[in-house]
Amino acid sequence: MRQLLNLLVITAGLALAGAAGKSGAQFYRQGMDAWDKRQDPATAEKALAFFAKAAEAEPGNEQYLVMFSRASYWAGELTQVELKKKRIEYYSQGERAALKAIKLNRRSVGGNFWSVINNGRVTELKGILSGSFNFGRCLRAMTTVSSVDPDYYYGGVYRYWAEFISEMPSMLRSVAQFSLDDSVWFSRQAIEVEPDFFMTRLYLAETYLQLKQPEKARQELLYVINKDPGVIPEAAAENSHYRKLAVELYARKFQDQ
Repeated sequence: MRQLLNLLVITAGLALAGAAGKSGAQFYRQGMDAWDKRQDPATAEKALAFFAKAAEAEPGNEQYLVMFSRASYWAGELTQVELKKKRIEYYSQGERAALKAIKLNRRSVGGNFWSVINNGRVTELKGILSGSFNFGRCLRAMTTVSSVDPDYYYGGVYRYWAEFISEMPSMLRSVAQFSLDDSVWFSRQAIEVEPDFFMTRLYLAETYLQLKQPEKARQELLYVINKDPGVIPEAAAENSHYRKLAVELYARKFQDQ
């Protein structure tokens, strides 16, 4: 009788484990279905919720955690600029999910990349002196991404360092012996990896404006504005979003000229 009870307990445990696995996979599939329409903020939020459930159902699944982190970042990007607290919450949860992925696999490309990208946004919103930024961790993470998949997310490592340098206070940039020309160089490296990912060119245009080179900035913005966001089908949502920002920046800087 005791053996029969033990067998039933083991069988039930296996069944529950199987159900949890199917549940995680099901949530993930639903998340990916919604992710395909992530240009719409409500649908992006739905995808995020499904990825969160998938990661909760299977906390040992690196892929689910990475997508939860990436979707959190995207939700933050789509959130109105004035909703600062909400954006910080999205980026912070994205960073936490990515760090969990790194605990599962210290060489996780997505985990390392999105942990740094989300952390960067948190620091940008809170301020460099807030204590949210960990340069050592960011350096290790981006070095890992570079060693495993240097072209990840359309030259994302190069784009990160370009933005990192351009966003530094000028005094700190001088102390670190960086210049805005270094930011331009990194952006150009990212463009060599993928010339039609609009975020890179938008960042480059902003750097050219800092350098007081408006004509070069105009050229980058016009490249984005005049290009079909679907030039990279899998990044059409991101391209559409950053094209919109490019249109707004162009209107502010050049519309009356």
